[in-house]
Amino acid sequence: MRMGWFDRVRMCVGWDLADRARIAKFRRCMDTDLSDVIRDIGQQLAKFKGTQSLMSNKRFVRRLHSMLGEWLIGLLDGSFDEEYVERRSAFGRKLLEIDLTFEDVILLEELTRRQLFGLAKDKLSDSPQVLSSTMHTLDKAFNIDLALIYSTYLEAREAEMERVLLDQFLSVTGFSRTLYENLADAQSWRSRE
Repeated sequence: MRMGWFDRVRMCVGWDLADRARIAKFRRCMDTDLSDVIRDIGQQLAKFKGTQSLMSNKRFVRRLHSMLGEWLIGLLDGSFDEEYVERRSAFGRKLLEIDLTFEDVILLEELTRRQLFGLAKDKLSDSPQVLSSTMHTLDKAFNIDLALIYSTYLEAREAEMERVLLDQFLSVTGFSRTLYENLADAQSWRSRE
């Protein structure tokens, strides 16, 4: 079901094999600048979050740069296949675990977009057509990636709401969790018959 939804997102954005080739070429051309891009994004994100003081902590910086590297490399993967969907969903859950809100993710996406567009202008300015098509491809990749990560955030929020509602139900009714689970199992067996 998830891949069907994701295929529709790709189709809506218009992602094709030419985009995949363009993003792979852009990634190869920016490999030497990757660590600088990650460092700059990390500094901007820390400034926004008010965590500049943590930037002197080498362990924090390593973890932040590792997460940003995973963000950037995943974004520039461009495969957008089933394996990619699973990796990015896992990455979205990882972002939740480190308490990045979806608003933070939107900011991260915009900081990354600005850095990559600037890098594309520097690297491809001699060919306006290639620059334009590369920037268009990057924009598509950002849109696809953001849709996927947003869906992960929504799933996590819905699961949390279900847990809260179940806890409230158990509290009000006095049911034990085991009794509730046994009733749910019995109901599912009945619906299969």
